[in-house]
Amino acid sequence: MLLVRLETPSPRGQYIIRHVLEIAGIPVRFVQGDEEFRSATGPKLNYGPTPIEGAYHVPSSGALEELPIRDPAVGECSSMRVLYPIGDRFDIFRASFYFLSLVDEVRCTSKDAHGRNDQASLFAVRKGFSEEPWIDRWALDLGRTLEKRWPGISSKQRRYSHVATMDMDSLLRYAGRPLSRAIGASVKEVLGGSFGSFAERWQVRSGGKPDPFIRAVGRMIAQRDHVDRIVLFYLMRGNGAFDHAAGMGHSSYRDVLHRAAQSLEIGLHPSYGSSLDESLIFDERSRLEDLIQRPIRFSRQHFLRWKLPETLRSLVDQGFVEDHTLGYSDRVGFRASTCTPFNWYDLEREEETNLELVPFAAMDSAVIEQMGMEPNDLVHAMSKVSDAVRSVSGTFVSVWHDRYLSGHREFAPWPVVFDEVVQHARP
Repeated sequence: MLLVRLETPSPRGQYIIRHVLEIAGIPVRFVQGDEEFRSATGPKLNYGPTPIEGAYHVPSSGALEELPIRDPAVGECSSMRVLYPIGDRFDIFRASFYFLSLVDEVRCTSKDAHGRNDQASLFAVRKGFSEEPWIDRWALDLGRTLEKRWPGISSKQRRYSHVATMDMDSLLRYAGRPLSRAIGASVKEVLGGSFGSFAERWQVRSGGKPDPFIRAVGRMIAQRDHVDRIVLFYLMRGNGAFDHAAGMGHSSYRDVLHRAAQSLEIGLHPSYGSSLDESLIFDERSRLEDLIQRPIRFSRQHFLRWKLPETLRSLVDQGFVEDHTLGYSDRVGFRASTCTPFNWYDLEREEETNLELVPFAAMDSAVIEQMGMEPNDLVHAMSKVSDAVRSVSGTFVSVWHDRYLSGHREFAPWPVVFDEVVQHARP
């Protein structure tokens, strides 16, 4: 147990110190008074401007409560890129809180076509902190220093894991579409000479063969012994410009969903408009719960659209325990410079919540559609990210989509790519 003293006690300080030292596997107890701290003889850490004899000193760069109005200072310490350098040291707790509090996300004013923060303008991207899980590296380095001074202080060893997730945007590509849309698509196929697609569409709709997108679920089930977790996020809204869920009332949809729920974890993929109307999340979750007859407690926003802090507060209020939205839609990397799930800290209310944010580091659509990578390039890119996570014994979260893992027509190369990534990233 590490005794910790904060020069300026605060909920922020306790939150971030506990989290950083938890990464290092070190349990902590915060002292109630200076006398107790000074008289203690065991391992102890002092966070403040002035060292105290007998305690390991983490220098503070200023009040943790001050949120930056401009970019933090960047430096280097022990061959690591850091924030808030102080001589040959740095303020690890203020640096970590900067990223985990999502303050840069909140203050970002540059938006893309979908109303999301422009990812290229985010501090982590501009300054290169998205390329490595720096918080994890900082925390483990601090842990090694404390372990060297007080052998045996670490009580828990971190373990690398792979969480494979899939966004179920359109499980029934042919069978689940309304008749009017199926006819419209068929006309386009005939006029365009796509007679194979036309024939396949109506074979599926007549019950002659299964919908091709269903294969994506089977692909995930086949890999469940090679990853630590698999979570499928279901979109429950269709017929919109960006919401393409189809076939929720179809018997095949229910059968596949029930089969997946027997061996995989199920989460909600709140629709495109839910970031502006949080009531949609409640309605969509209720419909998914009715289908599988069990509570839904995990979510990932469709198109990664959220509004901070409103979307996360809504998830907290509705009893969600995990959100998997934190990641990039146009690149690989670490959006909060970490590969460790962490509880969301509500800055406005100054409180740690019970909603765990699970950051992902690589998504198929980002690599394929935005970065323009071919199959071999995708395997290399995702494997490189998983190696970075493995180096800090973190949690590698990969994101896939049902269309790619279906292997249907233009998506034919991607199921094998998924298998190769899973094999490389095996725990």
